[in-house]
Amino acid sequence: MANLGNPHDRFFKAVFGRTEVAEDFLLNHLPADIAALLRPGSLLISKDSFIDHDLREHYSDLLYDMEMITGQQGHVYFLFEHKSHPEPLIALDLLRYMVNIWGQVLKSGHRLPLPVILPVVFYHGVHQWRFATDFGSLFNPPAELVSHLPNFRYLLTDLSALTDEELRGGVLLQTALLVMKYIYRSELSERLSGILNLLKDLPRQSSGLDYLHTVLRYLSQGSSRLGRNELNFAVQQTFARGEAIMSTIADEWIREGEQKGLLQGISQGISQGISQGISQGISQGELAVLRRQLTRRFGPLPFWVEAKLNRAGQAQLETWADHVLDAPTLEEVFTNAVNNESTP
Repeated sequence: MANLGNPHDRFFKAVFGRTEVAEDFLLNHLPADIAALLRPGSLLISKDSFIDHDLREHYSDLLYDMEMITGQQGHVYFLFEHKSHPEPLIALDLLRYMVNIWGQVLKSGHRLPLPVILPVVFYHGVHQWRFATDFGSLFNPPAELVSHLPNFRYLLTDLSALTDEELRGGVLLQTALLVMKYIYRSELSERLSGILNLLKDLPRQSSGLDYLHTVLRYLSQGSSRLGRNELNFAVQQTFARGEAIMSTIADEWIREGEQKGLLQGISQGISQGISQGISQGISQGELAVLRRQLTRRFGPLPFWVEAKLNRAGQAQLETWADHVLDAPTLEEVFTNAVNNESTP
């Protein structure tokens, strides 16, 4: 189940879990000489996380495998700080995570030399980052000991220090950066229409709508300054299909509210470890099996699929299940089912 309590984590993973957006960010926001080392199209995401359990409310992380134009392999370690205030000891956390990554690399049978890890810190708090970005700044040793201490420098993207014009990249990246820049700020309301206008020409295929839903969900859950009526008005002013879009988002809010209620019930012992909920005559176990089949075949399920599954009846689910193994794409699981149902 998704982490319902941390919208910042969910949005970060949803956006930068897209390798095309992550690569767009690296090429546009790393120093030019470092970005030039990255071979375009070589970025691959690793699902491993190295965040300590007690720090997950403050940080999210993603690890990417990359290939350099020199032919060497390396990693980009992307650490996102959720907090509105910068963390002075983040370099110490980074060092620990980097050592864990190298340890995992060695366990997999990798030989020397170790792969390069490029540490990148992404910060979207209200107050500018005032701390030095090199690990050595945590010490104040005598000159004779400096060469005996570890040192490295992380790359910092501080959205609070960048103007909107400096947030370069494609539409998906620019939208995400602007939303994250203003999510804690009172200016979010006045910037909202301009941000949503960037997404006005997104393709109407499922992937484009799914990204729009991701942005709207983050705006609704991540900001304490933005009311749902205000968000609803901005969407309907920007998009011709605004009313339908917000209706779909409202359905998701309702479902997530039900999930939160279920979590509370479990904590009180009501569920006794097993969900007994029935929706439209469908056992949650049957629904879970179909979700698992779809995920194993096509990867993480986008929002529009979850919406279909949660509204379907048992006959509909059985029809979709028949097409999971044969359909070449996720979309065709549902398209083929519709076509077959209309066949005499």
